[in-house]
This record gives sequence, structure tokens and C-alpha cells, in this order.
Amino acid sequence: MKAHIVRDPRCILLWRVGTDTPGYDALQRIARANKVKLRCVADGDLGGLVGNLCAGRPAPDAAPLIAVPDTPTMVISGLRHDNGELSAFLDTLKTAGFAVPVRCMVTPTNKNWTLAELLTELAREHDAVNGKAVQ
Repeated sequence: MKAHIVRDPRCILLWRVGTDTPGYDALQRIARANKVKLRCVADGDLGGLVGNLCAGRPAPDAAPLIAVPDTPTMVISGLRHDNGELSAFLDTLKTAGFAVPVRCMVTPTNKNWTLAELLTELAREHDAVNGKAVQ
């Protein structure tokens, strides 16, 4: 099955990733070179739709009152996987010393999820892949 990813906008949402994260300076430099906007998201953004957050739109005033994982996460929009662009970008980040435990691409399906829904699903998938009990 061929994966479908969202090609626009070129953005990375960063959850629990900040300027004190090792390699953050390299991430900024590499993102700028690839014309990818970085957006740090926080608790107040949990009710926003992933696609809207990537497009720079604000989240709704009321965030959902649910617990979400604190695991640093990178949500990537707009980089192509079919021509090697995504792999090259990730390889460059790794070489520069930037890594986060969880990363994903924005898809036509998850772009309509709230950030809280996406983070919860990613944690569930991450646990399943790593052999942890899935709730």
C-alpha cells in the first residue's frame, strides 16, 4: 500500500522539544535550509487540528482536559518520502545530533485529528512496537 502524506504546508510541530533539547540549533538550521517552518506546540494547542496547527492557525481557546504523553515528538508535514527528501532530512538531523523518540508524518487522515488525539495514538503505536502493554 502506498503511503499518502500531506505535502503542504512544510512544517514541523514539536511537542516537548525546546531550545534546550540537544541538537535543537542544528534542527533550526536544517529546517531553515529546507524551507520548513518549526512550530513548538504546548498544552494550549492540544485541541487544535493537526493540519491547522501546521498551517499556522491558532488552536481553539479551550484545550481538552485529557492526559497526553510527555514524550518528545516531531510531527512532519510537507516533506516528500517518494523522492528521498524525508529520509535525507531525517538523516541530516541524526548526523547533526538531533533526535526525538517519536516522529510521524501528517497524513490526509491524521491532519483532521486534534493534537491530543495524534499524541495519544502515537504513544499507543510506539508502545506496541516496543513490546509494551497497549491500553
